[in-house]
Amino acid sequence: MTSDLVPWLVAGGLAVVVVVLVILLRRHQTSSRSELDAADRARRDELAQREAEHRDATARLEADRTAQVEAAEARRRDAASEAEESRALLRRGMKWEEASEQAILRACRAAGVNGVLMTNVVFVPVGETEQGSWRKFVAQVDHVLVSDSGRGLVIESKRWSGIVFDGRRPSEVHPAFRNLVDESSLVPPFAVQVQSRKVLNAEEEAENWWRVRVQAKGASPAQQVRQQARRLARFVDEQTGVSRTWFDTCVFYSSPAATAFVQAEDRSGTVTTSIVTNDHELQSALAAWAAKDSVPNRTRADAVVRVLAGQGAHAITVGNYRLPE
Repeated sequence: MTSDLVPWLVAGGLAVVVVVLVILLRRHQTSSRSELDAADRARRDELAQREAEHRDATARLEADRTAQVEAAEARRRDAASEAEESRALLRRGMKWEEASEQAILRACRAAGVNGVLMTNVVFVPVGETEQGSWRKFVAQVDHVLVSDSGRGLVIESKRWSGIVFDGRRPSEVHPAFRNLVDESSLVPPFAVQVQSRKVLNAEEEAENWWRVRVQAKGASPAQQVRQQARRLARFVDEQTGVSRTWFDTCVFYSSPAATAFVQAEDRSGTVTTSIVTNDHELQSALAAWAAKDSVPNRTRADAVVRVLAGQGAHAITVGNYRLPE
């Protein structure tokens, strides 16, 4: 009977072995599938990450390109705006400066000046922007005289009519002018213009009124011309590559309809500015200016003239100077 059980025991053992093998095989298959699934997920995650990085890189490149295009367009618009502003300044300037240009030319010839007179010089100051804006602004100088020594003179022409006081308080001219303006605020540099103007009253009848305009400190003509001279010197230095360009300064009250009471020189700044009111005073001022440096330096003079004439200024030679080729 024992011998009859042996085959069953063997068969049972084999069955157990088969079951164990089947279980182990399934576990192995399950583990392999899990590993494959994990590897596939990892590959998909890596691919998704690469696609995301590619999209981000493409978006950055596109943003950079868009920014560059916008910056280039902004520069183009800014250049066009500056060019139009320059043309507008040139058109307006020449209309008002022709009379003073002729007066300066007469004074140059009488004083024996050799050089070039440039009227309505328009330029973009170095490193300056409009207040509250990133845009550069365009500056305009009425007249620039360059002698054959290379010395420069910036002349601010004021065609003010009426009564003008520059550097002199009204009460110093006559006690009757004492109440024209609060003189306690008049600290040089300053200029005062008193001008008659007609206005309509309530009955629409014309009445004559006096208008008093005060320009003091940075707004004064003497300070304005000194500021423009500094700007122009920096501009010429940058364009020529030569440092320490210097421009003397002069304010010319050129209107024959003005009665002007002025100090001949404004010494309120670190430099002296000549103040002139007629052709005779202008001639004397130009003669004194030319005598400061009478040794010709055509290389220097030509370099300055090329830069300023290149700004669209109206250039006229005086004396024996000839424009550079």
